[in-house]
Amino acid sequence: MHMKKYITGVFACMLLAACEKQEDIYREFLTDGVIIYTARVDSLKAFAGDNRIALSWLLTADPKITHCRVFWNNGADSLNVPVQRTSGVDTVRVTIPGLNENVYAFHVFTYDDKGHSSVKEEVIGTSYGTVYQGTLANRPVRKASYKAASERAEIIWFGISPDAVAVDIEYTNVAGQTVKHREIALKHPTDPNRPAKFQDTTFLEGFKQGTEIRYRTAYKPEVTAIDTFYTQYELQTVQ
Repeated sequence: MHMKKYITGVFACMLLAACEKQEDIYREFLTDGVIIYTARVDSLKAFAGDNRIALSWLLTADPKITHCRVFWNNGADSLNVPVQRTSGVDTVRVTIPGLNENVYAFHVFTYDDKGHSSVKEEVIGTSYGTVYQGTLANRPVRKASYKAASERAEIIWFGISPDAVAVDIEYTNVAGQTVKHREIALKHPTDPNRPAKFQDTTFLEGFKQGTEIRYRTAYKPEVTAIDTFYTQYELQTVQ
């Protein structure tokens, strides 16, 4: 019985302390009367880029909102974003340039013309640069041969990184013209749920015998990244 009373008393003290702490928080905000908040942003997203990050969010309520502000680097840096509200849902997009290669936490607030603000919304985004670029390599060629009967080159590849989004190829055709060809990952012909896959073999139609191909590989560090990174062009002999 004594133990039960003790536990009940401890719980009551903890609850009282928590309430007092909560009251202190509200008291801080209510010093000058009832505080007014603007509506917070909705669906905040970050998109990786090349030494930059793009943000987007929705404004679904509160027609009084006149601008938003984005903070990063623990509040040391910020960007003001003017807003022109419509009668519906508004989409706001902004790109923050000049970011060192790093991971950033962004805090976004809304404001009205009287300075009232919303509570923050937070999103994490990554800026890529020379370090990421230095990890990229061209898709390696297993074999490159000329097929005289069909007047085309056959390029057989080794595997490719999952970050790769395309291989750009330039070659000379029988008319002496430069042809640009792009290889991309293809969806499975019968199962759309399978991930897209690059072909193991590329055919270059009308290829001029005795010439070389010039190619590079394109990468995106994230599927939704706003920038594409490229390797340097390489020359490949076709036997």
